[in-house]
Amino acid sequence: MAEQQSPALRDFIYLDHERVRSAAAQLGVGAAREDAGAGDRVARERLFLDVEPALLGRAGSAEIGPGFDFARWSPETFSDGQFVRATGAVRLLDYAWLAMALGGLPAVLKKMSKIELAALKNSDEGRRMTKGALQQKSLENQTAIAKIEEFKMDELSDVVRGLYPGVVRVKVRPRPAEHPQHVLVASAYADYFYDAPAALTQKYGVEVDAGWAVVGQLNVPTPAPPPQPIRVGNQMEDAFEQMALLMNNAFRVASSPAFPALSLTPLAIYRTPG
Repeated sequence: MAEQQSPALRDFIYLDHERVRSAAAQLGVGAAREDAGAGDRVARERLFLDVEPALLGRAGSAEIGPGFDFARWSPETFSDGQFVRATGAVRLLDYAWLAMALGGLPAVLKKMSKIELAALKNSDEGRRMTKGALQQKSLENQTAIAKIEEFKMDELSDVVRGLYPGVVRVKVRPRPAEHPQHVLVASAYADYFYDAPAALTQKYGVEVDAGWAVVGQLNVPTPAPPPQPIRVGNQMEDAFEQMALLMNNAFRVASSPAFPALSLTPLAIYRTPG
């Protein structure tokens, strides 16, 4: 008797269920299950499994993985709103967590320095060292910590949290060795990860090359010059608009990739167990 082939499993790492429900309702797929919006994780996953083939079966959708023809990687190949499934090396960067860690870094280093020196004094190596050598080691640690404190980590943390509020940067490189510059860059909501991004980093490291897939939509804006102020004669409003444009430019510099990198809005990140 022939064995029945089991459907592929999806081990979800991230799922933007609100976007998935919206797509399901518009496509008439999965009856946009009501329980998928009520905190039922299983129902949300089932709805995505209904929606995914419908999205990737649409005209213009693309699979971007190690087998992609990179000679076709040009601005003309990709379009705004295009649905893609990207596979390859996936890098997760939680800048907000990094900013928080940086804020406490000097205190951690001071404590670690004390522990290191105490362990050194009680070791065979420490017993062979002169008092002056131990003091020199302590001075070197204090100097290194002072240099880090000069960077004003608290101010840097505030800037990072303002530029990347509540999001985790996700970068997918289909073939990192041969085409490191061909990358898809996404901002994923931290709340939609199944595990805290910091926990994911502890499990897998910053970069994972283990068959993860990222399903989403490309963001390909029409090339245009930087926006100019639209003056209405109200000095206060004109000044506010000027500040808004300056902030927009700063945010674009901080988070908008430039071709050949592509911007992506992620719907789901998952792995397929073997």
